Amino acid sequence: MNYRIFRPALSVFVVTLAIAAIGNSVAAYAPRSGDFFNYSETTTVNDGGGSYAGYTDQTQTTGMEKMNSVSGNNVSASYSYSFQYSNNQGLSNSSSSSGSYTWSSSVFTYVKGTDHQVGYSNPIYVWFAMNPSLPAGGTFYALNTQFTVLSKNYSLQLPTQGNQYFQTIQTKGTGQYPRNDAYGQFTASYTWYEYFDPSTGYIVGYNDVEQNNGQYLGQAGTFTYTDTLYVTSTSYSLAPASPPPTDIAAVLLGLAPYFVAALVAIIFIVVIAVYASSRRRRMDTIPEHSPTPLHAPPSTPLESRIDLGSKPPEQVVIRDVAKVNCKYCGTLIPTTAERCPYCGGPRR
Repeated sequence: MNYRIFRPALSVFVVTLAIAAIGNSVAAYAPRSGDFFNYSETTTVNDGGGSYAGYTDQTQTTGMEKMNSVSGNNVSASYSYSFQYSNNQGLSNSSSSSGSYTWSSSVFTYVKGTDHQVGYSNPIYVWFAMNPSLPAGGTFYALNTQFTVLSKNYSLQLPTQGNQYFQTIQTKGTGQYPRNDAYGQFTASYTWYEYFDPSTGYIVGYNDVEQNNGQYLGQAGTFTYTDTLYVTSTSYSLAPASPPPTDIAAVLLGLAPYFVAALVAIIFIVVIAVYASSRRRRMDTIPEHSPTPLHAPPSTPLESRIDLGSKPPEQVVIRDVAKVNCKYCGTLIPTTAERCPYCGGPRR
């Protein structure tokens, strides 16, 4: 091996890694005293089956997280929130909570206390912040869930900001855990999307959907639990963004039921039209019957073309003599006559 070539190449490689590391450290945001965000959170339970058939509830929460002081990588913070709960069985209640805790901005874990996170195993990662320098495809943790960065430039619509769009980092986490609480004993499978500010790494919003399957008081049941959160005000500026491009496939898929209904209606109309047309043609082929025969027999006997001479035959009136129809012209003639006095045809 030519060490004279290898050593300079190795030096260049080490310097490159150092520059990359410095670049990443510069890109990461350092929390500052006074950083805060207010949020609105809505949780719902619906789409139940079995013991949860027909059941719904909703919890509306407003809260705040504030960074009070920073010492190195340790951030002293405080939280407060209040909530209103109600269900479709007429039950409702409300409560509030507040407190303080410390978290690490280098590893993003709770160091001392939490903002009232219950049921998680150590280490517990903060849910409201991430390292914004992570590339697409990079991974990190929130609470006990591993997330993957899906997009570094995702347009998120905020209902709490007049439905405006803002630039965010889109991340996704999935998992499963045993639920054993007031809802009963269930296995919860969830898909959790979180959206962070690209400049600071602080939260902008999230959407968590859980499918629960288990039992309540010994009766089997299922339900969907949805938790949605959006910031309402922040100390950090959110960058406006354009609406995402329209997904033509999704639009067409959404319109598919209407296309099917329209197609069925068109087919129905065509079938009716074809049936009516065929029925009309069939009626046209049936000949109309004249109310009277086309060839009615003459009301008077046919005029004979036999020349009997200039002198007509003598008319002899015989009373009470039977008469028969002449078989040539149909005129009644006496049974005593040998020939028809009109056509001259023989009687027999």
